[in-house]
Amino acid sequence: MSAQAAVGVDLGGTNLKVALVDGKGKILGQRTLAVEASGGPRRAVADACDAIDRLLAEQSLTCGDLVGVGIGAPGPISYREARIIHAANLPGWQDVDLCTPVSKRLGTQVAFDNDGNAAAYGEYWAGAGRGTDGMVMLTLGTGVGAGVILDGQILHGHFDNAGELGHMIVVPDGLPCACGQAGCLEQYASASAVARRVIAAVEAGEACVLSTQVGGRSAVDARRVAEAARGGDALCLRIWDEACLYLAVACINIQHAYNPECIVVGGGMSEAGAFLIDRVLEHSRRHRWCLHDDFPSVKLASLGYHAGVVGAAGLAWTRFGEAK
Repeated sequence: MSAQAAVGVDLGGTNLKVALVDGKGKILGQRTLAVEASGGPRRAVADACDAIDRLLAEQSLTCGDLVGVGIGAPGPISYREARIIHAANLPGWQDVDLCTPVSKRLGTQVAFDNDGNAAAYGEYWAGAGRGTDGMVMLTLGTGVGAGVILDGQILHGHFDNAGELGHMIVVPDGLPCACGQAGCLEQYASASAVARRVIAAVEAGEACVLSTQVGGRSAVDARRVAEAARGGDALCLRIWDEACLYLAVACINIQHAYNPECIVVGGGMSEAGAFLIDRVLEHSRRHRWCLHDDFPSVKLASLGYHAGVVGAAGLAWTRFGEAK
C-alpha cells in the first residue's frame, strides 16, 4: 500500500505546529501546541507524537500509512548529524536529537532541517515558488529568516548554516544585533525592527500619528506602521521606506550571490502586500547593475502561517517517497 501522508513538525520558541500533509502539499489536519520549555525536548517529542496519533486517527490512518515525518527546528543546527546545536529561544536546548526518539515512537523515517529552510521548502514545493528551479525566501518577522534553494536542493553550506541572510551586514558598524554583529539586515528590515525604530524616534521627540493613537509601546507593530505610512505619516513613511531600501540591497546581494529565479517574501511585514513589494522593486531598480538583466522576480509568499509545517512534510515526501 502506498503512503497516504507525511507529517510536518514546525518547532518554535513558543508554539509547536504539527500537520498531516498529502503529496500535493494539502493539509489534511493540524494542531498547534504550546511549547512547555521547562519540560525540555522529551516533553516536546511526547506532545508532538501524541498530536500525530490524534491526527492520524481523525483520518482513519496509522503510522504505517506515513511516508515519514519532517521536522523544522530553530538553529543553529547540524544538518549532517540531525541535531539542534543551540536553540536560542529554548533555554537548555543544546545538542538535541529530536529525530531518534520520534522515529522510535512512530516507527517511521524522520527528515530534519533548519526551520527557515523548511519554510522556504514549503513555498518552493507547494507555494509561491512552485515550478521554479531556484528560489530564496525571506521571512520578515521578529527577525529575518531565510532559506536558499538552488537546482531543487536546499543550500546548507560546509558548516550547515548557509542562508542566514538576516545576518548579512547592510550597515557596517550599525545597530547591534543579538547575534554579536552590528548592522545586520534584521535590525533594519524585520517587522520588529520597523516597530522598534518608530518607537525610538517617537521617544526621541519626533512627531508621529502613532504616538497619539496607541496607548503604549506594545501596541506599535509593523502593521500599524505600514498603515500610518500609507496614510502619509512622515516618520512611519521614512522608516518603512528605509526598510524597503535595505531589503532591496539584500535582494541585489542575493541576485549576485545565488542568481535565483525568484525571491519569495513572507512573515508579518509581507501582509502589507504591494506597499512592500513595489517599494522594494523601486529601490532595486535604482541600485542594481545594468550589465545584464538577471534580477529575480520578487513575490509574496502564499502559504503564510503554514509554510513551516508544509515544508517540513515536503522534506519527508521528497526524501522518503514520491509526491503524487
